[in-house]
Amino acid sequence: MLKPHSCLEESVLARHVVWISDREVLNQYWEWCRLHSRAFAAICIASPRSRYALVEMDLYGLGAGGLDRAAGQEILRVVLEQSTKPGSTFVVGPVYVSATVLAKSAAAFAGRICRISQEALALDQIAHEEWMGGDLERSSAGGFMRSAFAPISGQAWPEVIEALRKGDLIEPAR
Repeated sequence: MLKPHSCLEESVLARHVVWISDREVLNQYWEWCRLHSRAFAAICIASPRSRYALVEMDLYGLGAGGLDRAAGQEILRVVLEQSTKPGSTFVVGPVYVSATVLAKSAAAFAGRICRISQEALALDQIAHEEWMGGDLERSSAGGFMRSAFAPISGQAWPEVIEALRKGDLIEPAR
């Protein structure tokens, strides 16, 4: 059962923020992620006993340019593997990902998509000051100036997910 975080320290330790209606900790964690060059992950629940949770990952505040094709496809594959809420909308883009998944797997899902993003953009491998230093340094450090991954969204119906899995949008895992 997910419990909303009551302070920034809980979110930093968890590497995501869980919230219901109070945006104070959510905003504090967003700012912390931006300042420390980390992927921002938020888990929104309607109540502590909710069956589903909206998981969002945002890279917008980092100025990294977004995910490349390989990382975007890997995240899309992870989203399509989840037990998503039927009829809910999912989005996988170069700087934003969201999906409504089972609450019991929300934290693991958030961690997985953040790890993929952190590795793809080399966010854990360079200091914040180096990352923010400029375009040349950002490119040589592993970040991308332009995304090569086009956003994909859809409704989480079994036939839509199956079509995406079978389609040529996702390359086979290596």
